[in-house]
Amino acid sequence: MPRTEGLIGFEQVGIGSLLRQNLLRVPPNQREYAWTEREVGQLFTDIARAVGENTDYFLGTIVTIPRPNGLLEVVDGQQRLATTAILLSAIRRYMKEVGGDLLEQAIYGDFLTGIDRTRRARVPRMTLNSSDHELFRTIVTFEGGDELPSPSLESHELLIAAYEQAYAHVRRIVAPFDARDHGDRLNAWVTFLESKAHVVLLKVPDDSDAYRMFETLNDRGLRTTQADLIKNYLFGRAGERIDEVQSRWAFMRGTLETIDEDDLTVTFLRHALIVQHGHIRQADVYDVVQDTVRSEDTTVTFAADLERLAVTYAATFNPEHESWNAHSASTRQAIRVLQTFNIRPLRPTVLAVAARIRAQAEVAEALRFLLSLGVRLMIASSTRSGAVETPLANVAHAIWDGTILTAAALKKALSQITPSDEEFRLAFESARVSNVSLARYYLRSLETAAKNEAEPWFMPTDDGTVINLEHVLPKRPQGNWPQFNDDEVRLYGRRIGNLALMRATDNSTIRSAPFPDKLPLYAQSPYVLTSDIANHRQWTVKAIAQRQTQLAQLALQAWPIS
Repeated sequence: MPRTEGLIGFEQVGIGSLLRQNLLRVPPNQREYAWTEREVGQLFTDIARAVGENTDYFLGTIVTIPRPNGLLEVVDGQQRLATTAILLSAIRRYMKEVGGDLLEQAIYGDFLTGIDRTRRARVPRMTLNSSDHELFRTIVTFEGGDELPSPSLESHELLIAAYEQAYAHVRRIVAPFDARDHGDRLNAWVTFLESKAHVVLLKVPDDSDAYRMFETLNDRGLRTTQADLIKNYLFGRAGERIDEVQSRWAFMRGTLETIDEDDLTVTFLRHALIVQHGHIRQADVYDVVQDTVRSEDTTVTFAADLERLAVTYAATFNPEHESWNAHSASTRQAIRVLQTFNIRPLRPTVLAVAARIRAQAEVAEALRFLLSLGVRLMIASSTRSGAVETPLANVAHAIWDGTILTAAALKKALSQITPSDEEFRLAFESARVSNVSLARYYLRSLETAAKNEAEPWFMPTDDGTVINLEHVLPKRPQGNWPQFNDDEVRLYGRRIGNLALMRATDNSTIRSAPFPDKLPLYAQSPYVLTSDIANHRQWTVKAIAQRQTQLAQLALQAWPIS
């Protein structure tokens, strides 16, 4: 298809034809092969079903950037293309083993390798990144006999596993048929990959257009691919200091991998940029990097900032991190509670506090305030509001640039989005909670406030084997609660007024028992707010509402903002 310079071109093509007609290259610094047995198996199963039903199969979009010498740089689609090439290699190996020389030669010469006229050499039609290329080249030319090289990286283990899975799949394809028909069956698969396993091939002028196309298509690989685009952009701008930038990027990624969550690279990059520049939409992260990082020096500075911020970011997820060694126990407790909340819009602000405010007492008070703010926003159902996210982001930037350096200034800057005592109390009176960990935290803090103990906003224990969450009105009444209809069970079962703390040993004995049977255990409970339930002669909608009104008053003491 002819391509017009500066415009995005696209065509529908079989994934096999895409391999056959092009030289494809994954950028040297893009991520490694990452598909596990599950993704590989799903692809093979889907193709087998389509082959069996003689229907077309759509594998999604492949995004590429045309480069000199006829190369297509694969920005999105590496996993699908590499796995397809591995399957073709396994078919080729089997045909060579059974003497199907012509089909074996066709696969090798048409789909797996091509001629580089400049180098006057036969080369793989697809190359992976610098870490995976040599092993991938060995796999696509593997003919059996000798063992594949021992894996030295996780991606190598995945590549070898994918190849072994592909070869086993090839043997399953031919198993039901007479040996004389094996070549025909496998050729049918090759033909299917060439003409009926469709992809949409996009050719975009540059990396920025590539990311915008991901956003439009809502591709499942968006988050990781955007991180790869940023990485490649930084490496391209690093000039002679590429080794330094690569090292800092690798350190950043390694630090983020210590956080027990799915890949956080793009989220961290956005939060780091928010701290440095103010509110930024997820979709604008790549553009902001391009606008602010233009020279070798700014690239190195930016990479160094990312390296340092990654360490602090990891610390905000871990109260035992060494960064908190010099801080008070209250600070560690605040980090532990904030991690329980996991309110994304708060993360840049917490990051900025940890990175920029030096006075330990101010850090402790700032985090305590953000903890109370987080609870108030969650109870008011405001944590996802853009009206909340933007001020939090801009305050994070103000902390970073030194405008805000005290907890008092932080509170003042966020006063417009902080629910007042009256707003919080009213919201609390009707609040429901589904998250068990949050419900236990709320009740533990309220219990501590009821006993007039210090720092009620911190949690003494979160051990579910010791403290259980009791629903006075059970989630499944099983006919023992005729005073509640089905709608009332649904509406009031998760109200905070219907929830209580119970020792695990006690809770296991009452389950869905009638209210009178539960009363003796409530009465002897060591938890004040649980034992108070025994003062009710009946448990009704009115009793739940009354108890929640009382808890709402305690909530002002448990999560103060002054």
